[in-house]
Amino acid sequence: MKKCIFCLLLCCCSIHLFSASGNEPVKVLVEKFISNDWPAVMSAKEKIENLGAPGITEMIALLNDCQVIKLQNTGDLIYPGAEKFFGHGQIIDYDIDVVCVRAGWLLEELTFKNFGFSGIHLPANELEDFISITFPEYYNIMENQKNLESLNEDGKRKLIRSLSIEQVKAWWQASSKQWTRIASLEQALNSRDEKSQVKALFYLRNGKTACKGLNQKFYRSRLSKVIDRLTKAETNRVSENAKLIMLDSDFSWLSLKPVN
Repeated sequence: MKKCIFCLLLCCCSIHLFSASGNEPVKVLVEKFISNDWPAVMSAKEKIENLGAPGITEMIALLNDCQVIKLQNTGDLIYPGAEKFFGHGQIIDYDIDVVCVRAGWLLEELTFKNFGFSGIHLPANELEDFISITFPEYYNIMENQKNLESLNEDGKRKLIRSLSIEQVKAWWQASSKQWTRIASLEQALNSRDEKSQVKALFYLRNGKTACKGLNQKFYRSRLSKVIDRLTKAETNRVSENAKLIMLDSDFSWLSLKPVN
């Protein structure tokens, strides 16, 4: 009897330890995600996204680690830390050599939310405007504006990083119990944040990770009207992505994603 109970407990622990996306333990996926090998990072990123809420928890645990792990084997990847520019290739607007920013990148991809991580690498003359628009609660305090004026370029970038991290943690503390990816997708499409809209639209068109509940029925009843509205958006990257989704009458974009 004791042996049976032990086996049952062992099985339960194994279910918790191993990821829902395969046979790799979550700890191994995280180790690969923060490695210096770009193909391993991308493979781990997809599997962590498939975890949903547990993936968010894992990434938030990395936000206090801002060490630099320079990526290798990046090919023609275009990102702020790239040492060569080939004029073409995948573009990532995040300084993903920095572990906490890499985690922020995945968090924004998974949740379709704009926490601010992509603003860290902007040109120096755009940093203050970015802070005022993205973090109004911080910027609207006069003392903080004075502090901002005294910061050099590096200080402003570090401020954006810390504010982005704070924003994620505060959001997850308030949202963790009821968060679902499909609700987050719908909220992003209905938001006024262009980055969130683009992330959600790009995921619909090209995403290969799981979003439980996303099917033709949900699309027709909850998403099609807002996507039709976004085809008329003034911003081209919003309207063009929305139009391409509307033109896909065969739902080819849905077939890219895991069956749920």
